[in-house]
Amino acid sequence: MQNLVIRRPRIKDINAYNEFFDVVLKDTFEKNGVIGLYDVYEKEIKKEKIEFLNEDLETDGKKRYILLATTNDKLVGTASYGPSNNDINKCTNNELKDLIEIGTVFVHPEYQKKGIGSLLLNHIYAELNKKGIKEFCLDSGYKNAQEVWTKKFGIPQYKFKNYWGKDANYMIWKVKLEDVFK
Repeated sequence: MQNLVIRRPRIKDINAYNEFFDVVLKDTFEKNGVIGLYDVYEKEIKKEKIEFLNEDLETDGKKRYILLATTNDKLVGTASYGPSNNDINKCTNNELKDLIEIGTVFVHPEYQKKGIGSLLLNHIYAELNKKGIKEFCLDSGYKNAQEVWTKKFGIPQYKFKNYWGKDANYMIWKVKLEDVFK
């Protein structure tokens, strides 16, 4: 994609980040057939993403590391890594609590299926590799994302049926970094 830049966030990105999640969360809920839950979860999920951004900015990426994809100064994608989340820890009886979790991988609906998510992930993998991190985990409750992760990483090590409601499963993958470079 022309003029695509992968970079770290800056304080001046906060408003664009908020606007980005307004769009992508609604689109994600619609595409996954859970738009009825949008109002209930939107504030909680969006709040979490803003907290992640603040953690990144306050610690210069040491607590939470975020990458942004921009084109012509428009935010079109995000990806991050940080400590494994509460759901992962609860569902795995803390088996993955010491692993880094890759998360917040979202691409603006107008820019999906153009390789932006994969490019962001490749940058995250390179950063993990540079830091000597050998394994990571990731989770998903969105059906569309679960299909993507299953294609990339195979069958999840953990699957919880109806975790988020009827037919809304929760999946968790544990991945060796060396496997993503094969």
